[in-house]
Amino acid sequence: MLTDGNSDNASARIRALQYIPFFEAQGYSVTHIPRVPKRPSSLIRKYTVFPLLKRWYSLKIFLFIILGKWDLLFVQRIFISEYFLKHLKKSSIPIVYDFDDAIYINPQRPENKEKTANMVRYANKVIVSTEYLNEFCNYYGQEPIIIPSPVETDRIRPCEKQKDQILTIGWIGSPWTSGFLELIEKPLQRLAEKYMFRFITVGARSDYKILGINHIAKPWVFEDENENIGLMDIGLMPLPDNDWTRMKGGYKLLQYMSAGIPCIASPVGINQSIVKVGQNGFLASSEDEWYLILEKLICDRELRIRLGLNGRRDAVELYSREVCFGKLLKSIKTI
Repeated sequence: MLTDGNSDNASARIRALQYIPFFEAQGYSVTHIPRVPKRPSSLIRKYTVFPLLKRWYSLKIFLFIILGKWDLLFVQRIFISEYFLKHLKKSSIPIVYDFDDAIYINPQRPENKEKTANMVRYANKVIVSTEYLNEFCNYYGQEPIIIPSPVETDRIRPCEKQKDQILTIGWIGSPWTSGFLELIEKPLQRLAEKYMFRFITVGARSDYKILGINHIAKPWVFEDENENIGLMDIGLMPLPDNDWTRMKGGYKLLQYMSAGIPCIASPVGINQSIVKVGQNGFLASSEDEWYLILEKLICDRELRIRLGLNGRRDAVELYSREVCFGKLLKSIKTI
């Protein structure tokens, strides 16, 4: 198993590493080699230990590809040079290539398009997170298998909420996706003039704030994820509509659903199939729609509970690790 990130990288952890125990339970022996070490904990390590470990991991990947006698190579997002891809093909080592998001769209690295295309061409199976990535794979001769990013329904679970606690609207993400929150700032500010609530962000930029609302910023910490999501009564996923965002996997929606809370999302890409309007959440495409839907959920506790229960059921039945691994294993066994 080769991954672009280490265990502190969301994509690597969610779409690859958490499958390792499932593979082992099926009798597989798994060797994992990440492209990079974990993020350094200090500036000293960042400029000393980190670069050395990164070179060692690159060498390790090189040695394992050239010398390893693998039954299968599971590659998650990482790019392998065409020279090594040809070697793997010649050695008859099957390749499963998994990627989420439009990794081939990167204005700063236009070469990523050809690198992704090479991985798709040489793979025996291609796994993607959303049907919106199909067109790219089809163009390079592959019909991908669609497997959503699995959610840990045994770890992210509904939390009991007190009736008298202040209503909490929440968002979980990363510093670089914090900019998407601009889409819901005005609706939240308008709502704050009329209703009492707090807004929690988990993983946003440390300097992010919205004037005029009760805002609590929490850093993302894996061990605190369930507790932080559990504080929320409503989960948000605002997205602009562009070529890149249409390819996103909607993972935060699955987290909200797994925690048994209703979600509101922009009708972009896979969000439109994850969110069943009026059953587990709502879609909002304008400031007024965000305002009206949020107002509806703020005022109707019973509706929040019903949508949350439906969302939890969908998370378990459609997006759990067990369900997604079953699809992955079935796909691998057909190689």
